[in-house]
Amino acid sequence: MKKFRSNGGHLTHEAEAVSLFWRMQVGAWLILAALGFLIRYVAYGSAAVALLLTLLLDTLGFALTSVAALVYGRHPGANRIQTAVSAALLCVGASALLALLGVEIQNALLPDAAPYALRNRVPMAFIYFLGVFCIWTLVYFAARAELQVRAERLQALRAQTRALQLELEHLHLQIEPHFLFNSLNTIVAEIHDRPAIAEEMTRRLAAYLRYSLSQRNNAICALRDELAAVETYLGIQALRFDDRFKYQLDIDPAALDMGIPHMTLQGLAENAIKHGKRDDDAPFRIHIRARRAADALTIEMDNPGRLERPFDPMHTGVGLNNLSQRLALHYPGRHRFSLEQRAERTVATLYIEGTSCFA
Repeated sequence: MKKFRSNGGHLTHEAEAVSLFWRMQVGAWLILAALGFLIRYVAYGSAAVALLLTLLLDTLGFALTSVAALVYGRHPGANRIQTAVSAALLCVGASALLALLGVEIQNALLPDAAPYALRNRVPMAFIYFLGVFCIWTLVYFAARAELQVRAERLQALRAQTRALQLELEHLHLQIEPHFLFNSLNTIVAEIHDRPAIAEEMTRRLAAYLRYSLSQRNNAICALRDELAAVETYLGIQALRFDDRFKYQLDIDPAALDMGIPHMTLQGLAENAIKHGKRDDDAPFRIHIRARRAADALTIEMDNPGRLERPFDPMHTGVGLNNLSQRLALHYPGRHRFSLEQRAERTVATLYIEGTSCFA
């Protein structure tokens, strides 16, 4: 079964968020610099002055917001009120700093200029930069909050996925001891009276277990492989019951490459044989059918006998209960499993659609 590394995924998500921030930071300040250059060019009528002011002030603004983001990222405020007050004070302080610095540079570069546009220069510059820093702060905290919510959702989803995977591993490990116990009991029962048959059963069981062990790390296996394995299992039962037991396969070739949960057919076959055999020496037969329609797979397995009560997946044997739980984890909302009576035969029907969540 595929493993999941939550720490690596968390680091990747954080790295992507940091990369996104710096791309947006650089892009936004480049746009502000272009806008600021145009405003200053119109105000002062000098491209050189406008360019120098833009390079100095907007570069400083970029540096201040970058440092603020880095510091907050490492040392977030204790609560929202403290964070909001700190951010407001920083916006006011940074705006005042850039406004005063800009006016001093203007006075140095244009000492004799006094057009209307230069009147009240400090308040105008302060308001401009305060608007820039306030908008930047609001966008930063909104984006950070959204990323935090997404990270928490992703973390919760990963935790849920890991829990489901652990549950699947538990269910998967639960099947094999149950199957092995039943098979060994069958072989032991034959050793005294039919040692040659018991020996052949042991060989076939070894072949089946070889397949099972080779696929134990695969939650989903191809139907063709599961069919080959279940035929080995049915061959063991054919030796056990001699001519009393027959089985028939009716498989749509288009379904052979579709995936199903590992050991699904084995669980259905065990149930069919357990309830299909009679106490007397009457022969019995099970019939396995599989057909494909688009991305949906339907498997039917029927055996002689009658249901004693309506099927309830929560109150049945280990094999079917295990299968029902695994289907719910692999195909949530995209599966059906039922046992129903059709004339003198009991029919198990399995329907799955799409691919497994853990394939």
